[in-house]
Amino acid sequence: MYVPAYPLPLMEVGSFVKANLPEIDIEIISIPVDLGLPLNQEGKEEIYRKLLQDISNLKPKGIGISCTAIAQAEEVINLCELIKASDPEIFIFLGGYFPTIYYEEIFARTSAVDLIVIGEGEIPTLKIVQLLEKGKNPLNEDVPNSAWGKKGKIYLTNKRERFNLKQKAYIKLELLRYPKAYDILPYAFSRGCPYQCNFCMEEFIRPQRKEVPPEIILRDLSNLSQESNTHTLLVSDALFQSFKILPLIRSLGLKINFETRCDVLDPSIISKYSEILGIIALGLESASYETLRRMNKVRDRVHYQKYIDNAVAIFKEAVSNEIPIMVFMIAGYPGDTEKNLEESLNFAKRLSEYKGPGGFIFKIGECRVYPKTKLYKDIISIPNLIFDNDGVFGQNIVRQPSKDLSFETILAYIQKIFNLSYSTPKFQATIVNMMPFFRLPSEALLDPFIPTICYQDPKRSIFNVRGPSLEKFRELLPNLTKKYREGMSDQRSRRNLTW
Repeated sequence: MYVPAYPLPLMEVGSFVKANLPEIDIEIISIPVDLGLPLNQEGKEEIYRKLLQDISNLKPKGIGISCTAIAQAEEVINLCELIKASDPEIFIFLGGYFPTIYYEEIFARTSAVDLIVIGEGEIPTLKIVQLLEKGKNPLNEDVPNSAWGKKGKIYLTNKRERFNLKQKAYIKLELLRYPKAYDILPYAFSRGCPYQCNFCMEEFIRPQRKEVPPEIILRDLSNLSQESNTHTLLVSDALFQSFKILPLIRSLGLKINFETRCDVLDPSIISKYSEILGIIALGLESASYETLRRMNKVRDRVHYQKYIDNAVAIFKEAVSNEIPIMVFMIAGYPGDTEKNLEESLNFAKRLSEYKGPGGFIFKIGECRVYPKTKLYKDIISIPNLIFDNDGVFGQNIVRQPSKDLSFETILAYIQKIFNLSYSTPKFQATIVNMMPFFRLPSEALLDPFIPTICYQDPKRSIFNVRGPSLEKFRELLPNLTKKYREGMSDQRSRRNLTW
């Protein structure tokens, strides 16, 4: 799912290194924006050929790669091996959620990765760059919060305290090749989440929530609003609850899109700041008390009732103030019965009775159980559960959450709940701006209806996601979403590009 936003983790880390070592040359590459989005094997090979040529011209001493999601892992390893094969002297290091949690599995799969940063990347990356600039091998030094492998053995360096956000550097858009090519300004007002939902990986990196100091936020947002062509913020917090920042965002003429919990957002905020709220996303996950307890989303019945009541209040306020709203849900959570799914369906029906110009969508999908999460460890105690236990690099889809609940029934509920969504012109315009490929099956991107201007090559193997090309594609989206509506509620795998 392509989002026209610059890679925030790399921007934060790169800006920190540049602020501390201003004489060092740093370039941040965003492959889709800089080189294009590949739609088939031929397109991917062409993009990687161009990337390797760029690397050959730049002659970097080191390359750091951000790997946020499990879905990116195979491609990241492939990319590391291509770079290493082209120039074995380049020091390659990884960071992000996936490498932090699964560094052992990465080292078992490839020797092309020299080092993995565990957790937040600013301090370790600064040390790596300093060492490379001095001609030293970072593996021979004490790079904090890192892992590296040698002859089948993995070494871990000393773990230091979390990064002090008072030291956070201002984001430098000039590190990007096309700084004005992004339609969305992602920003993190905080890092971490204390709620410890058992399907989430956040606690592996940042189990406590810490806020960015207000003076840094002010400077960052002021600069970003002046230096870019867009005025739309996308909050990248693990948990957004910095609502005291909204007056500043209003004063800068920015709009904000954010996701939060049903029991965190005060519904009264919505009417006070309705003119700057672009889209609200609620991580509801389920309307069943039993399911929410298994997720560790609610503590008890009292908390559950507050959770559900507040979700309704938020939804109604968003509808009455014409603000688009997304409700995130998971279907077929381990231990679920059809009764649990029916409770979520009935709740979605209840919400869908409130309709307005803002529109809404129930973004629901099948459940996946990823190794090393609490959920993965808990499922062994759930009788009759069947899931694709295909490891770190697999999909790990739950096929049968309990004895009498089949995957076909789960898909039927997903379809029913998704079909309760209420699309409006305002909702379409908002979602198209933020996520132009939102839930489209992969074949939709090759539809003959799309003109050649949207591609970088006459073979239509690389999609151009910059400027006039992306704008033209957005104009076509109402017809495309209508044509592929059924596929938009299908399994996530149908939306994956395949080679």
